[in-house]
Amino acid sequence: MEVLLHKVCGRPASRTMTLRAAGPEDAAAFYALQNEVRAAMPHPEQFVPDTLENIARCLKEDLCIGGWDGGRLGAYFILRYCGQDAHNYAAFMGIPREEWDGWANADSAIVHPGYRGNGLQRKLLEAALARLRPGIVGIGATVSPENQYSLNNALASGFEIVCRREMYGGYDRYLLAKRL
Repeated sequence: MEVLLHKVCGRPASRTMTLRAAGPEDAAAFYALQNEVRAAMPHPEQFVPDTLENIARCLKEDLCIGGWDGGRLGAYFILRYCGQDAHNYAAFMGIPREEWDGWANADSAIVHPGYRGNGLQRKLLEAALARLRPGIVGIGATVSPENQYSLNNALASGFEIVCRREMYGGYDRYLLAKRL
């Protein structure tokens, strides 16, 4: 899927970014982008980073979409199929355990600062929704209450705040749900 970039590095632009399913061969690029974006955040605690091993596992087992500007990864989205795992966000939303298999976790959405302002978080989600595993009826997500940009994107994409709770070893988060 091609998306038109209207600005790059804060300047007007007119070029395309390719959104495509990513695989294990993209693990190093995903990991590097995660770390680069987090290092540039004024409040890095708003995003809890993942390990290279976990990213590689997600790229093998789950649904991951990368946004490529030529050979450069500029954005990505990871959607995890957690099933009956206790880390399934459905577990924290009061969803009965027998329904957890129908829920997926929007695990992370990363956009390099140079590509922000193009609606890429929403476009990555849309690309993922078009490729969802059959039987998925809802998606859970977490967002730091301080991360207004990501929170506003999630709300504009149809997510609703379910609750506010401590997650990831002590981080304040909104837990959001999107029913499909």
